[in-house]
Amino acid sequence: MSTIGIDIGGTKIKFGMFDGNGQLIREDQIKTPKGAIVEYMIEEIKKMVQGEEIHGIGVASAGIVDFQNGIIKSCPNLHALANVPIQVMLENTFNVSVVVGNDANCAALAEGTAGAARAVSSYICITLGTGIGGGIVHNNELVHGYNGYGGEVGHMTIVPNGIACECGRKGCWEAYASGKALERVIASDSDLASKNYLPKDVFNQYTMDATCKRIVDRYLEYLSIGLINLQYIFDPEMIVIGGGLIDSSEHWWDELEEKIDAAASIPVTLQQAFLKNNASMIGASSLVKQGK
Repeated sequence: MSTIGIDIGGTKIKFGMFDGNGQLIREDQIKTPKGAIVEYMIEEIKKMVQGEEIHGIGVASAGIVDFQNGIIKSCPNLHALANVPIQVMLENTFNVSVVVGNDANCAALAEGTAGAARAVSSYICITLGTGIGGGIVHNNELVHGYNGYGGEVGHMTIVPNGIACECGRKGCWEAYASGKALERVIASDSDLASKNYLPKDVFNQYTMDATCKRIVDRYLEYLSIGLINLQYIFDPEMIVIGGGLIDSSEHWWDELEEKIDAAASIPVTLQQAFLKNNASMIGASSLVKQGK
């Protein structure tokens, strides 16, 4: 019997149908709507299911997730989802078990069972997208934290009294090393803005355009600071990096490793997510089977 895995991102929502062996058999995505997000999700699930019987639905979302009640308590990049009873709405519509988890935690689960971290027991999974998410696994167990905030690494302070973050604080890592942070920097450059550049365009032009190189070098500097901090705090066997921005890693991965090697006095083992930007969707589906 199939399960549905959903990854709710700041710019798009990804849907996947998985068979009993965990293989992806159908997928689709929509642009994240400004409002009525769950209602749009329900319609998309109906189209994907097409009358087939499903075992359950797993939902991965950014933000602070009340795992026990299936509610997203807060999400700086998706305010319309805050305190919406996603689990109840989906269960009432499809009459199946529904589990809601943090997207980076879901990505971490997936990478630990079928991806880059399957050979280690303690690791951190970072998702670089609209924001920055984190999933921390220690001795094969997810670290949820006392209040469920475990892994919210995107909101550790990188620059005191720095740029305002969507969470309401200033100087967060997410405000400097996320996709939205890159978009802000691009918009402030009249030349790049006039060309309607996206972060992927800046990465693509990294070695060919002086302005793009300056922007990416600064971005990698902030990214490396956060990663080194995490290594010092948790000393994981590995830090896995995934999310939408990893699709452009061929242009900047070597430079990131060089920056970290130059700045860190302890070993930092980086690994690109094997499951790429599908990790959260795959992990969400696995939540249904694991009952986590």
